[in-house]
Amino acid sequence: MKIDNNEYTDLSIAEKETLKHPGVARPLLFEPVAPRPLKKTRLERLDRLPLNEATTAMMRVVNYVSTPPLDANTIPELKTRAIPGSETEPSSKQVSRQKGLQAIYQQVMTDPLYRNSIFNMASTFILGGLGFIFWIIVARLYKPENVGIATTLISIMTLLSSFTGLGLNSSLNRYLPKSINKNELINSSFVIVTVATLLTSAIFLLGLQTFSPQLLFVRSSPLYIISFIIFIVFCSWNILVESISMAFRAAGNILIKNTTISLLKLVLPFAFIVFGSYGIFASTATALSLGVLVGLLILMFKFKIKPSLTLNTSLIKETLAYSFANYINGFMFNMPSLVLPVIILNTLSASYAAYYYIASMIQNILLIIPLATAQSLLTEGSYNEAGLNKHIKKALITICIILVPATAIVVLFGNLLLQFFGKSYATESFVFLQLYSASTVFTALLLVANAIMNIKHQIKLLVLSNIIASILTLALSYMFISGKLVGIGWGWMLGQAIAGLLSLGFIVYTALNTSQSRSRQDVRK
Repeated sequence: MKIDNNEYTDLSIAEKETLKHPGVARPLLFEPVAPRPLKKTRLERLDRLPLNEATTAMMRVVNYVSTPPLDANTIPELKTRAIPGSETEPSSKQVSRQKGLQAIYQQVMTDPLYRNSIFNMASTFILGGLGFIFWIIVARLYKPENVGIATTLISIMTLLSSFTGLGLNSSLNRYLPKSINKNELINSSFVIVTVATLLTSAIFLLGLQTFSPQLLFVRSSPLYIISFIIFIVFCSWNILVESISMAFRAAGNILIKNTTISLLKLVLPFAFIVFGSYGIFASTATALSLGVLVGLLILMFKFKIKPSLTLNTSLIKETLAYSFANYINGFMFNMPSLVLPVIILNTLSASYAAYYYIASMIQNILLIIPLATAQSLLTEGSYNEAGLNKHIKKALITICIILVPATAIVVLFGNLLLQFFGKSYATESFVFLQLYSASTVFTALLLVANAIMNIKHQIKLLVLSNIIASILTLALSYMFISGKLVGIGWGWMLGQAIAGLLSLGFIVYTALNTSQSRSRQDVRK
């Protein structure tokens, strides 16, 4: 029987063979499948590809042709996918969204600047947040007069520790990452700071009659004198511990230390209530001292630091200029906010010192954001100065995304926070809190500029800018003190605004200069 292949086009090869030879059934190993027609554009693209790419593409075409078509009715998975709007569609979107969040998390946690900034901010937020609860407890247990005297003592402790730090904390942050004598540099810093703290504390106690007569009771008991000096020493050590942790890119240690301090502070006011004003101060200082001990133990075991009373003067001399500049810088930056409680105590009253401190404590929670970010900027800029513009951009983005909304919340709803401390605090402190909080945005620009000057080793400019900003802010605050806390708030806001705008100009100028320098280097290459 003669069969024309063109006549029976709808028959398979096996069926045609059967018609030709009806008595013989020839089984086939497999039944060929008609190839799918290829798009002309796909074939045309093969001619334009290089040899290796054309070969790969051709193999894909062969696989495509030789693969039998899949039937959605026989495969449940394909059947489900073929139905639009099925349950798997939203789940796939959810998976992609989760992958996106995981990618963002991975990027943030693997970037040292972001990671250390977040850990540092989190640790200080815990310190400030639980400290907020601590001061609510204190405000309910003690009168505003007692709170005012205690907060003045705390401000003095912080001021003296800033004075006796001698800028060594900034030197550790700047030089420790690349130092080959890490143990000697750390031990020498602790020895110098401890000696300076003992001398300064003794001088302060001797001149207490001149500095603040209302605090003379601190000299009334050997217990007060000895404990006061020990508390100042630990407060000075706290600055060094945090700088060492940041230098080692281990901001998580600061989180552990500050969490310890915050939890202890919630318990100690009840234990020290019999000591009155000094009991409030001792509660804060004791918790701080124990937290610093925890931080020291972590550094010793985790980074193999061996404490000793050795002093390597050659190492200190190498960083002397940088240390002295940052000593002046750090002291002048903190001086206005720490001196104001003493001025308020001597000029207005202990109650106003309490109102000022509670409002400034809330503002200090906002200040955590630029402080932590600027410190991380200094660390990352020290590791990689070539990427300074990128680090500056990250720092400013971090500040804008977190600080501006947080500041708006405090400005609008700060009155609700002050109500927790009592009606008198809300009445006397709210307007001052609004002005003080709004000034934090300008302070953030000053801090970023300080970090850039440190990285660029522009020491003279760093010292000069902070002296001017500090004196200007303190002078304007004192000039308007007749308006009580509201007047102080306007003076502070004006001083920080001037300093912040000048700092912004410096940041922009530095960024443009750095970009131009890199462009010239690229052209030369």
